[in-house]
Amino acid sequence: MARNDHLLSVGNEALTPMTSAMNSLTAQIDQLTEVADARSSARLATLKTRMENFSASVTMVGQVKAGKSSIVNILAGRPALLPSDVNPWTSVVTTLNINTRTEGDQRAKFTFFEQEEWDNLMVGGGRLGELANRAGADDEMDDIRRQIGEMKAKSEARLGQHFDLILGQSHQYDYFDEELIQRYVCLGDEDDPDINPKTGRFADVTKSAELYMDIPQYPISLKLCDTPGVNDTFMVREQITLRSLRGSEVCVVVLAASQALTTMDMALMRIIAQFENRQIILFVNRIDELADPVNQVPEIRDRIQDTLKQNNIDANTSVVFGSALWAEAALTGNPEILSDESREALNTFYLAAGFGDQAPSLDKIWALSGLPDLLLAMNERIAEGAGNRLLDRVRHRARNIASQIRATAVAKNLTGGEGLVRDLDGVSPEDAVATIADQYEKKAAELTASLRAKVIERLNSAEANFVKRATDSLIAHLELNGEQGTWQYDPAGLRTLQKAAYFSFARSMRKEAGALYSAAAADIESLYQKILGNHLGEFSIEAPIVPRVPPPLGIGRTIALDLQSTWWRRWWQRRKGFEAFAADYTRLIASEANSITKDIEENQVAAVLENVRAILSDFMREQKETLLSISASAENDPSRNAALMAGLTPQKSRDDILGDILKDLSNEAA
Repeated sequence: MARNDHLLSVGNEALTPMTSAMNSLTAQIDQLTEVADARSSARLATLKTRMENFSASVTMVGQVKAGKSSIVNILAGRPALLPSDVNPWTSVVTTLNINTRTEGDQRAKFTFFEQEEWDNLMVGGGRLGELANRAGADDEMDDIRRQIGEMKAKSEARLGQHFDLILGQSHQYDYFDEELIQRYVCLGDEDDPDINPKTGRFADVTKSAELYMDIPQYPISLKLCDTPGVNDTFMVREQITLRSLRGSEVCVVVLAASQALTTMDMALMRIIAQFENRQIILFVNRIDELADPVNQVPEIRDRIQDTLKQNNIDANTSVVFGSALWAEAALTGNPEILSDESREALNTFYLAAGFGDQAPSLDKIWALSGLPDLLLAMNERIAEGAGNRLLDRVRHRARNIASQIRATAVAKNLTGGEGLVRDLDGVSPEDAVATIADQYEKKAAELTASLRAKVIERLNSAEANFVKRATDSLIAHLELNGEQGTWQYDPAGLRTLQKAAYFSFARSMRKEAGALYSAAAADIESLYQKILGNHLGEFSIEAPIVPRVPPPLGIGRTIALDLQSTWWRRWWQRRKGFEAFAADYTRLIASEANSITKDIEENQVAAVLENVRAILSDFMREQKETLLSISASAENDPSRNAALMAGLTPQKSRDDILGDILKDLSNEAA
């Protein structure tokens, strides 16, 4: 760790309410466990483990050489951890698991591509080859094959006889250092004499890198994911970056102040446009390189907001300005690393911030670096997002478990004199429970099938609508201009329609799944009442919480229509006649549009709907176990009930404890 690692604590105040609530909830779960039976104790232990294992994922994306790795290094308190020089450069998605439990002494894990993934790249050219084939870009495909051949030859030369053996495998270590990391995640320049010959030995075939470290200044577990950008040669890592972003709570877009959004890669813009506003933070790095930072920063902010608006991204998205170099100087306690220009810019900012009459200090340099603002923004989003969702789910489950404990205790207290009401229309409790469970399994299957069919229909309609408008526009262009020049139709309209279809699906899912869950909870609660009658007193079973619908990141995938190159000119030149243009373009645009629809269906919609069914299934299974246990334990057998009650907390005491805990859980949720 750096000398002044205490600076990393700045911004933690945003997490205090969340961590306090988690501590309070843990104490309440411990209280519940004291009066719970074995089954409920196991469920409560699972809830505690879920809170203990809470980890928030933050992914860094951005322009090449904007300073993503430098920012990650600062956040990790180790400025030299991941390579951030021009050579070598990051080429692998690297995740820093901070304050995360690990098995044994594992501190680093490097996973290689599967054989199938490697074959797809080597034979078909990966995603870029897929797009080139669909677009009929034969010349580009030849270039891709040539580059692939060179890449494969270099990889085999570096790895020798081990090349085929490591695909699909992983390497694990009980330590990590800069040299080890560079061996797996960096592509160096083989002609540069200053580069270690071991650098990049495995980089071509490394799919992901996982590092594990403890940072006591952070009160929670974090996953910091450093990505290499989305515009690599074969678009292999665009897919991996999208995969890592799918599970990310916060997306930090790192930009260079000298470029800001004016030259941002459009692939990156398409991806972040799919996130919710509060999930995105723009960090404008390298303000120390600006000639007049005090006046230029507001101008850059205005440009950024205009660019965001033009790309249908909320202009109120958080924008933080700073300098990783200033942060490193503060963290290491070594201002000597600053160049004269960087030092001059810092002094200018120092005066503008009103610190002119105060002695220079590392704390103030840290404040001006923007890192405290970045940490605060990250922590606010973690607390209000994943943190709140976890607390809501755990409190909800704890309240239901407390109700189950109460019902179980009532059943065990019943003696032959009181007995069970069992107002079940002549059927056994077992049959009644099984009937409800089967009914809701079928209802969940019908609901998810209906939701899926509706969203696919709307996505297909969006495709057809876009294809027709694009084809009509092409024909109008040909009629007006003939076959001279080139023409291209912006696929932004397609993405707008697909996004609307996805969010319509999300709204319907929340409404209809919520109604189904509420009905299931009401029917289950009714079963408790029918089995135990007026012995229960005040009692309720709450409906499961409807799952969150993640942002539709698949819509941001690069498609052939996005590629701005010589492809379109060649595509145009190879076709003659209006019919050939229209027919070929319709086929191309339809296949590209369908590729997005397929991705949304397979990687977004299917996962959400499976979650809808799984949540209801888990709820019904847990309630079924409790109800069957109650039915079995509350038979009119005084001797059996006496045995069950031996050593248990007296009912009045148990009720008092449960009542107090339920009241606390309900008050905190409110």
